[in-house]
Amino acid sequence: LLEQWAPVPASQLDLPVGDFMTIARADGANQWAYKGKPLYIWVKDQKPGDKTGDGFLNGAWHVAKP
Repeated sequence: LLEQWAPVPASQLDLPVGDFMTIARADGANQWAYKGKPLYIWVKDQKPGDKTGDGFLNGAWHVAKP
């Protein structure tokens, strides 16, 4: 299941904006988060605006809505 969700990568130079921030992952990489919750990309979304993972796994995964 986890291989279907890729972390939204962030660099060490990225700066927080509003409720969006970067967090350090256990593997040492940085990842974007919204209100402290890590953000992921659904593997089946192919282009900007796709949100086929919204509601996946009985509603466990949702599109981030700022």
